[in-house]
Amino acid sequence: MDPVAIFVYIFLGVAVAAFAAGLFRRRVWLVTVGTAVAAPACFLLDYLYWVAPGLAVLAVILANVLSAWALYRGRRLVAAILLVPFAAMVLATALTVPLMISAETTANASLGDLDGDGDLDVVLAKGFHSPLVNVVLLNDGKGHFEQHSLGDIADRSFSAPLGDLDGDGDLDIVIGNEDPDRKLIYFNDGKGHFTLVGSFGDPDWNSRIVNVSDLNGDGRPDVVVPVRDGRNKKGGVYICMNDGRGRFPSCRLLWPRSAIQIAVGDLTDDGAPDLVVPGDGGQSYAFINDGQGRFDQNHPFGPARVATRAVALGDLNGDGRLDIIMGNDAGGALAFFNRGAGVFSDGVPLGEKADDVFAVAVADLNGDGEADVVLGNGRMPCAILLNHGKGRAFTRVRTGDKQCRTLGLAVGDLTGDGFPEIVFARFGAPSMVWLNSLTTAVRPTESVNLPWHRLTSPDR
Repeated sequence: MDPVAIFVYIFLGVAVAAFAAGLFRRRVWLVTVGTAVAAPACFLLDYLYWVAPGLAVLAVILANVLSAWALYRGRRLVAAILLVPFAAMVLATALTVPLMISAETTANASLGDLDGDGDLDVVLAKGFHSPLVNVVLLNDGKGHFEQHSLGDIADRSFSAPLGDLDGDGDLDIVIGNEDPDRKLIYFNDGKGHFTLVGSFGDPDWNSRIVNVSDLNGDGRPDVVVPVRDGRNKKGGVYICMNDGRGRFPSCRLLWPRSAIQIAVGDLTDDGAPDLVVPGDGGQSYAFINDGQGRFDQNHPFGPARVATRAVALGDLNGDGRLDIIMGNDAGGALAFFNRGAGVFSDGVPLGEKADDVFAVAVADLNGDGEADVVLGNGRMPCAILLNHGKGRAFTRVRTGDKQCRTLGLAVGDLTGDGFPEIVFARFGAPSMVWLNSLTTAVRPTESVNLPWHRLTSPDR
């Protein structure tokens, strides 16, 4: 738990106890007794608020009624102690705070050291279907951010992946925009200041979640662009090769079917990044890289028709091969286990069928050496699935609001404590950060809920 929250709990307990002692002519023993009762009550109510908010509200109402009755009966100490649940509820809601104050839609988030100071900064791709200016948040290393606009162009951004496009040792930004906006390239000066240097692809592409990866082994990241069908325009998957100077003069069509998101990773253990293209109303495929950026082999997997919103790669069963995790906006998430040579198992359900998954991330969140799964839901609460059984048994941890409203996820250690945090990019709601408080002590039989927080910038 956050040390500040612990201090506030204890302070609140002392304050309530002191109040009670004041009512009883400052009897010192009441301070001790009141603290012993009030502080644990705060912990209990705060925990109940995240596990079952409805019960917490009922507990507060009941406590306030009983407090009024005790005061009426002249039992002032009881009345004072019964006010603790209300204070705990206020504290619990105060600890649920956003990464950004505004509720502007953020489609995705990327993490990387943009200013060379050794900590992870954040880029928020904003807009989705409505033009907004993208945001860069520079981290001071302690989870406080200095906010900057990325240029002055308001566009319909879906993603902002990072990569050293020009080979100068710092991370540049690629902006994947919906039509009719240009797809943009920003160069970094090494200090987190960015200059618009050009564009790539076709402004008419209905682009979605763009990826950056070195596909041909020349040391320069290339760009993979999924394009969705829409407005009488044909979708597809395009590859734009880096010319060595961070520019992308031409792009070629890899796959002539609608796509929303692509996962990039070495599926065959040959050192070359392969591509996973989930079906957007059709079959999903794994495209195998020959090491030169050519993808002549492709392997179908999963159902013949599927509408997938999200995809991620991770070794769920610990066999050294990357598995595929796909999330759907209806029916939950599925894991496809890698059997080698581009062959994958049938889908194994993850989470719950009620999950409406718009984003997926994979990382070891509790330090037990196993890959855990984050499900960024839309209308359902977000869920963290802690891996306890080689990808076959998970503990579900809910976090955040009743409706997660998430479009994108990014995972990384923002606070420098060695444990990864999660950034939730959300639509119609402030983007949030989940501060990691998980440990290996969470048992497979437990189902818990944890709050998320704002990492504030110094100018706010």
